[in-house]
Amino acid sequence: MTSSYPASEGDFAFDVFISYRQHEPEMTWVRKTLVPRLEAAGVKPMIDVRHFRLGAPLIKEMERGVLQSRYTLLVATPAYFKSSFTEFENLLSQQLGLEESKDRLLVVMREPCELSLRLSYKLWLSMLSDEEVQENLPRLAQALLTPLDRA
Repeated sequence: MTSSYPASEGDFAFDVFISYRQHEPEMTWVRKTLVPRLEAAGVKPMIDVRHFRLGAPLIKEMERGVLQSRYTLLVATPAYFKSSFTEFENLLSQQLGLEESKDRLLVVMREPCELSLRLSYKLWLSMLSDEEVQENLPRLAQALLTPLDRA
């Protein structure tokens, strides 16, 4: 089954769906640091706490997040890889990327952790410290604003 949504670059509702573990300290970092800085750089992020519809099935909202966003951003931490829900989000993004022959999943390393074999081939962006966040955020924002056809 091949996905036909969105039909073109202009049809994306969001630049990025942020896949992260609702676990401290990454939850606060994503909501209070990453999202505001991305928005200040002109990126339109989709994040569960703002955009998931109350009462809707969680899995459908995750799928909607992946489909309506140009990219999915995996915030890598040890806790991330212990959650079935976050695993589902990044698998959806990888599957969609395979169907479309476009790499739609980006990874930022927030805490040191080992990536699985299916993720370890990706060049990830380090955001292990506040200095690296400051230094690498412009690069991340630029990548998230790049159309898939030119990625």
